[in-house]
Amino acid sequence: MKILTISVAAYNVEKTLEKTLESFNDTSVYDDLEVLIVDDGSKDNTKLIAQKYEKIAPQTFKYVKKENGGHGSTINKGISLATGKYFKVIDGDDWVDKYTLIKFIDKLKHLDSDMVLTNHVEVYPNRTNNVCLVKGLVPDKEYTWDDNFDIKKVVLHTLIVKTELLKKNNVHITENCFYVDVEYVVWATFVSQTITYLNIYLYMYRLGSSNQSVNKNNMLKNVEMQEKVSYQLVRLYTKFSKVGMKKNQDNTIFNTFKRSIGSTMRTYLLLNSKEAKNKIIAFDDNIRGISESSYRRLNDDKFIRIVRLDNYVMAPFVKILYRLWVLKYGY
Repeated sequence: MKILTISVAAYNVEKTLEKTLESFNDTSVYDDLEVLIVDDGSKDNTKLIAQKYEKIAPQTFKYVKKENGGHGSTINKGISLATGKYFKVIDGDDWVDKYTLIKFIDKLKHLDSDMVLTNHVEVYPNRTNNVCLVKGLVPDKEYTWDDNFDIKKVVLHTLIVKTELLKKNNVHITENCFYVDVEYVVWATFVSQTITYLNIYLYMYRLGSSNQSVNKNNMLKNVEMQEKVSYQLVRLYTKFSKVGMKKNQDNTIFNTFKRSIGSTMRTYLLLNSKEAKNKIIAFDDNIRGISESSYRRLNDDKFIRIVRLDNYVMAPFVKILYRLWVLKYGY
C-alpha cells in the first residue's frame, strides 16, 4: 500500500506541469508515493507531459484522462482511484519542495492521524511568503477535536487526510465550478477526528497570475460560482450540525465557510454601489432561506456585521474602502 496519493488537478497546464511533476520525481519515494495526474479535458500538451513522467516511473505516476468537469471533478476522480493511505490535492500550476516531500513521507509512515496539517509557501513573481496557519499545536503530537487549540484556518495547501475516510463518507465535491477547494476542506475537517501538525513548508502555492480564478477580475466574472459554493457550504454546515460535531471542529468548519461568504460579498463590492448592495441583499436572503441559524451566526464576522448594519446602509461605504484596499494590495 502506498503511503500517499497526490491528485494533481491538470487543465491546460503545459506551462507549469513539468515543474509540478518534477517536484515529486525522486527515486527514494517511488515505492511510497502515488501521483494521479487527472487531465480535465485539456486542449494543450498536458497529456504529453504527464505521459513522460508515467514512462519515467510507472509505479508512481499515473495519467488519468477525463472529460472536462472542473476542479471538483478532478478531486472526485482522484478520491475514487486513490490507493494511498493519505490523500492530498495539488493544483497543476503549483508544486512541492522535493526535499521536504521526502521528509514528509517518512513522517507519514509513523503517523495514523485522520488529518495532517503542514505549512505552505506563497510564491509571487518577485517574492515568497512563508505561511503558518496553526497556533497552539505542538508539532508531531496527535490531537483530537476535544483538545484546546486554535487552527487559524485550514486551506487546501495545508491539508492531508486519510483516503479511507473520504471514500467511506462518499465525499463528493461540486463539479463544473471554481472555488470548490473550500468545500473539500470542510468535508475533510468533518470526517477527521484526530489531527497532527507538522512544522514543515511543503506546498508551494503560485500567486500573482492574471489567469488564476482568485484574480479579482476573474472572481467578478465567476461570482455566480462563488454563490453556488457558498450556498453548498451553508447546506453542508447545516447537515454536519445535525449529525453533531465537537465544539472545536464546529468552529473550524464554521470559520472556513464564513470566510467564503465574506469573500463572495467582497466580490459584489467590485460592482457599482447600487448593484453591489442589491446583490448582497439577495445573496444574504438566500443564505437565510437555507439556514436561519447560520444566517444569524454569520453576524459573528465583523465584516459581514458591518455590511448588514441598518439594513445594509453601510454597503456603499464599505465598497469604497474595499476598492481602495484592492488598489493598494491587489486582493
